[in-house]
Amino acid sequence: MTRGIYITGTDTEIGKTVVAAGIAGALKKSGIDIGVMKPFMSGAKREDPHSDAAMLKSLAEDTNCIEQINPYQFDEAVTPLLAAEMNSIDISLDKLLSHWNEISLTHDFFIVEGAGGLMAPMGSDYHNGHIAREMGFPLIIVARPGLGTVNHTLLTIEKARTMGIEVLGIIINGVQFGERTLAEQTNRKLIERFTDVSVLGEIPWLEKLEKKTIIEAVENNVSLNSLTGLGVKA
Repeated sequence: MTRGIYITGTDTEIGKTVVAAGIAGALKKSGIDIGVMKPFMSGAKREDPHSDAAMLKSLAEDTNCIEQINPYQFDEAVTPLLAAEMNSIDISLDKLLSHWNEISLTHDFFIVEGAGGLMAPMGSDYHNGHIAREMGFPLIIVARPGLGTVNHTLLTIEKARTMGIEVLGIIINGVQFGERTLAEQTNRKLIERFTDVSVLGEIPWLEKLEKKTIIEAVENNVSLNSLTGLGVKA
């Protein structure tokens, strides 16, 4: 069975791609054969070098073509379900998984990034959680640093567990360490207090999203050793 992790978030626009691409790049540097996948992307062109799919491919140095990495792309900046309906396209979960099966054996380990949060609808009868469960991958949840993130994180964990999905850990992204509020200083301990899920790291706010900077931010701030239980040695 192909090994991997599924990156989801407590919300959209919280830097899931930075985290996913950074992990992929860091593991690639350590000698792991890494593949990436972004099943759905809306609001950007695949070929845009700043798109989520392009960033994942670049940092992972994945040799699969961009259409394999991102099989479904929509120009409209809305949830993939609505974008597909606006384009009169019906994408079943089985159809998506057939794309996954085509590339799943091309690498030893995959980083798969969902679009939006765990419950964001991807098709007419499924959401990100269903994709992660069918792939058999545990979750890494990307969370905001600010007030309210404890509630959002705990809700995401609770939903994942009701679906039988393992939660591997949480990464807090976009921390401005020199200007942290009281909530931002205490969120990590509070999340771990109310769950048995570890916060694997806190990634600082990055002014420039360059390959070297992103990979170093993950290497310096995230416990990549947490992946060793999945057969990865980082």
